[in-house]
Amino acid sequence: MKVEKKVSSCHARSVRPLFGIGAACLAALAGSVEAGDPANCAAIADNTERLACYDDAVGRPHQEAPLPPVVVNSLFSDRWELDAEDKKGSFLIRPYRPTYILLGRWSNSPNRQPTSANPANTVSERMDVDPVEAKYQISFKTKLWEGLFGRHGDLWLGYTQQSNWQVYNKRFSSPFRETDYEPELMSVFRTNLDVGAGFKVSMMSLGLNHQSNGRSQPLSRSWNRLMAQVGIERGNFAVVIRPWLRLSEKAEKDDNPDITTYLGHGDIQAMWQLGEHDIGLNLRGPLLSTSKSRGSAQLDWGFPIHRNLKGYVQLFSGYGETLIDYNHRQTTFGIGVSLVDWL
Repeated sequence: MKVEKKVSSCHARSVRPLFGIGAACLAALAGSVEAGDPANCAAIADNTERLACYDDAVGRPHQEAPLPPVVVNSLFSDRWELDAEDKKGSFLIRPYRPTYILLGRWSNSPNRQPTSANPANTVSERMDVDPVEAKYQISFKTKLWEGLFGRHGDLWLGYTQQSNWQVYNKRFSSPFRETDYEPELMSVFRTNLDVGAGFKVSMMSLGLNHQSNGRSQPLSRSWNRLMAQVGIERGNFAVVIRPWLRLSEKAEKDDNPDITTYLGHGDIQAMWQLGEHDIGLNLRGPLLSTSKSRGSAQLDWGFPIHRNLKGYVQLFSGYGETLIDYNHRQTTFGIGVSLVDWL
């Protein structure tokens, strides 16, 4: 049997190759070994070029690394722990509404004689109230139960307290004119519904809300509501639509039977993050009523001062800045500092 043996192209067909041809073949083989040595890639500084060198050395096709996915942070998920990566567990104190203090708040029409549709809640004599006072609000929430229905829905307890302090009224010993207490229980659900134009319905909630000023007659004011929330966002803009249904009370125990005439059956809270500035706009009640405008509008602006401390400006016009003023119309302007904004 005859065995054929393949020889390299670097060998001459004859048994006595020329010296020059052999030297050229040896040089080519040496260069090929050097180019395919992975150790030579270690000296390349650029990461992409060094990876390409290693791929070439071992004969692997080189592919560019894919770009990392673009992560769009949800404003509502950060505050309400909607997404799995934002879950922090239960019984932790979390921000709710803005926390601020207005060192100076001026009113064009101080409510010196509060009234109500219930005669027992009407003040008979004028009170000593200055047009300039301080105002502050604290607000927080905590998660009581994570996963109401399997992995869906969380139960939250929220608390907001707003106080109006006649701190500059030395004639009357600087009293607190009004303090409103507002606890609420909310079941919150992640929805993540795309509604077009870049807008997304991120959350919905349903809960019970109680608000009162804790005072005796004739200054007592209170009401209970079944309240829903729908949170919509797009980029650095978010809006919360809050319809509510007032729970009825016995006529003789109702501090303010006509409160929905002035505060309506819902509000809209819009929020913008513009760099380090935060803008909030609240529209409440029958603001555009054809017979008589009885709603309210409030504009809030937070601006940077130092690190987490922000300046805070608030402009309010309409009815119901506080519960005792639910049927009193005024325009107020205040300036102070803020620790927590809407978003």
